[in-house]
Amino acid sequence: MVLDRFYILFLCVGLIVSGGLNSLLTKFQDNQCVRNCDGTSPTLFNQPIFQTLQMFVGEMAVLAVFFNRKSAAESVDAGINSKPVVKGKQNFILAIPAACDIIASTLLNLALVMIPVSIYQMTRGAIVFFVALFSVVFLGRKVTRMEWTSLAVIVLGVAVVGYSGQNSGLQTDETPSKQTTESLLLGVSLIVLGLVFMAFQFITEEHILTRWQVEPLGLVGFEGLFGSLITFSSLLFGHIVYGHKSIDSIFNLNQAFKDTVSNGNVLFSSLLIMISIACFNCFGTSITKHVSATSRSTVDTCRTLLVWIASLALGWEPFKLLQLLGFTLLVFGTLVFNGAIEIPEKYLPQYLLQDKNAEYKRLIDTVDEEVERF
Repeated sequence: MVLDRFYILFLCVGLIVSGGLNSLLTKFQDNQCVRNCDGTSPTLFNQPIFQTLQMFVGEMAVLAVFFNRKSAAESVDAGINSKPVVKGKQNFILAIPAACDIIASTLLNLALVMIPVSIYQMTRGAIVFFVALFSVVFLGRKVTRMEWTSLAVIVLGVAVVGYSGQNSGLQTDETPSKQTTESLLLGVSLIVLGLVFMAFQFITEEHILTRWQVEPLGLVGFEGLFGSLITFSSLLFGHIVYGHKSIDSIFNLNQAFKDTVSNGNVLFSSLLIMISIACFNCFGTSITKHVSATSRSTVDTCRTLLVWIASLALGWEPFKLLQLLGFTLLVFGTLVFNGAIEIPEKYLPQYLLQDKNAEYKRLIDTVDEEVERF
């Protein structure tokens, strides 16, 4: 029993640390100077597509754990599960969610160049809203009024976080910076657009999981495989057609490789990012397996707090009280949504009590595993 508790604690700490490191290391890469470092206009590392590729390579590494588990007979027994097993050419269906993942990840990496990493991490919390919305529209899921209310609180929290960044950007300069405001708004907009594609990814994954028998780690690993192939092919095509003409193009494959290997910090962080994304997926699926998806969601909330505290400690951004308010709303809405916080009925209005005894399965129980993997 004591050993099990330590193992669960190890998984929780591993999930928080590996997930937080992934965001922090990606922002660390964006802050590295790769050219003209001694001049008046240094060029920072700006390769969002290349960063997407390294993320997929990290996910592909999960296949080693997946095949090891299969050989140890830990995968789902096809004789027990009536759903057909994905095998052979059928694995190519995983290229569909991988394509959505490519677009979403590239947009998110591009946004991270423009905004502070804490705002980036907090804004990503809105993913649960889009997944819930698309689950209702495309999968016919039922959402209670309490869940809709908590989702509204999450969106409000994200809006406050975004506004706090704009407010800070205007106050930190001696004169209001229109460029800072536009950069922040564009960054947040790219994140929202990326979350839409990510939600479509989760919906297609949910559809695949309901029709075929797929091990979660296998789903991650094969998406990483197809994502790596598609991203590299697209990057190579973009380089041949357009990227080679400009040294600053995000499609310049040669320059992306040179910028990575010529800077030790970028190269080392790339390796750590691939390791962290692989560990994050392994820790996450293990927590879902041994505890519950709801517990995983609650634990993962601490990842955003870790990113914010680390950003403050590293001096990447100043402390903002308004951002703390937004983060509080975001965390509270998330915990209420996944059932970690139960509000006493005496504090609830009659509107929210009407579906208190409804025979609905919590939406978090059906989509949380995919949401929290992101």
